[in-house]
Amino acid sequence: MQNLQQAIGYTFKNQSLLEEALTHSSCDKRDEQGAGVNNERLEFLGDRVLNFTVADLLFRAYGEDNEGRLSKRHAALVKQEMLAQIADNIGLGAALKLGKGENASGGREKATILSDALEAVIAAIYIDGGLEAARTFISTRWEPMMHDVRLKDPKSRLQELLQSKGLPLPEYYQESVKGEAHARVFVFRVSTPTHGEGTGEGTSKQAAQQAAAADLLEKITGKKHA
Repeated sequence: MQNLQQAIGYTFKNQSLLEEALTHSSCDKRDEQGAGVNNERLEFLGDRVLNFTVADLLFRAYGEDNEGRLSKRHAALVKQEMLAQIADNIGLGAALKLGKGENASGGREKATILSDALEAVIAAIYIDGGLEAARTFISTRWEPMMHDVRLKDPKSRLQELLQSKGLPLPEYYQESVKGEAHARVFVFRVSTPTHGEGTGEGTSKQAAQQAAAADLLEKITGKKHA
């Protein structure tokens, strides 16, 4: 766990806290009383510490943003994909304690497991070193990305990109609907006369259109858009 602590930038006084934060519920670990030990309780606390700290950082950094823009920035910074990316950057997956089945199915690379474990680690830092220690870790990892957060959805960004070039607006077409009535998945295509097409699917028409726009934006810019 020494390598992970170096990547985190914090050395635990109570190493068992870090060990608990790294223990997934699939790992059948028990305490002296026979109760299961995993990172779910720490994840609960870490989620709250992270949300508060990121909100505070944004409040101080963007004094002219209204509540709506702050909320959009916050949501982008604490979403699962962002947490999984940071967890991957510090090598968290390699340090996780997983059950055999979860390990065999690629659990060390699953976004849900990585993001939950990162929140648990944040809670462990908070308990072991206090709010300032947790804030230091969060600031170090999140502040560099604060100014790169996208506030607009893919459809809006695609429309603005085309308008800025004086090009026709994109058109969206429903291609198909898959699944049962209670679990439908919509497939949409977005088409432009100058930049080709993109496709996407989602559990609502709006979500599918956003996915299609993101697909086309990636083709145009060479970068992922979500």
